[in-house]
Amino acid sequence: MRVLLLLTLLLSVAFSQILYVASASSMRPLLERIARSFERKHPGVKLMLSYGSSGNIYRQILGGAPYDVFLSANELYPKKLVELGMAHEPTEFARGRLAVFSTRYRVDSLNVLERAGRVAIANPKYAPYGRAAVEFLKRSGIYEKVKRKLVYGSNVGQAFQFVVAGGADAGVVSLSLVLAYGKGSYLIVPEGMHSPIRHVAVITERGLEKKASREFVEYLRTTEVGHILKEYGFGVP
Repeated sequence: MRVLLLLTLLLSVAFSQILYVASASSMRPLLERIARSFERKHPGVKLMLSYGSSGNIYRQILGGAPYDVFLSANELYPKKLVELGMAHEPTEFARGRLAVFSTRYRVDSLNVLERAGRVAIANPKYAPYGRAAVEFLKRSGIYEKVKRKLVYGSNVGQAFQFVVAGGADAGVVSLSLVLAYGKGSYLIVPEGMHSPIRHVAVITERGLEKKASREFVEYLRTTEVGHILKEYGFGVP
C-alpha cells in the first residue's frame, strides 16, 4: 500500500493531471497507442489504463472505483450511470465486430465450431461481446449444438486467451484482438448476425472535474483515432 501511495505521489509530481481510464478489454490492442498519441498532444497529462468486461467495470464504478472515463462496449452501462447521476452524456465512438477464431483449425466455415471440443466466448452476463456471441450462435442455428462446449471468459480478452493458450479449440471473440494477434485463422461474423456492438465513452462524475477527460473523449472522435480504429477492425460511427 505504501508503495502504491508513493507511486501515485510521484506521478502527481511528474504530471499536472492524471486521467484514470477503464475500458472494455476489446480495446486493449489499440488503446495504448491512442493513449500515447493523446499524451504527446497534451503534455503534462498521463493516462492510467485499466481493462475488464463492461459489466464488471460498471459495478466497480458503482462501488466507488476512481475512474474518470469509462469506455464501454455497449451503451447500456453508461446510460445507467447517467441515470444515477454518476456520469455525463455518453458518446459513441466505435462499432465492434465479432470473429470466429482458432489457432488449431482452419476457419473456413462455421463447421469449425461444431468440430471444436471447446468454444470460448466472453461471459454474456457481463460482457457485451459475450451477449453478441450468443446472439450470433442462435441466429446461425448452431447454438444448441455448441452450448455444452462453451467456456466463458470473464471478458472477451480472457476468452481470446483461452483459444491462444489451447484451453479452447475455437472462439467467438472480438475481431480487434484477432487482428492484433496476427496469427491463427478467423472468419469475420456478418454484422447482421447480432445486435450492434456500440463502444461508448462516458465521463464519470469524478472525471467532470478534469479538463483532460473532455479532451480525451473528444479525441476519440477525431479522424486520427478513426484511422486506428479501422485498422483494428472497428467501424466508426
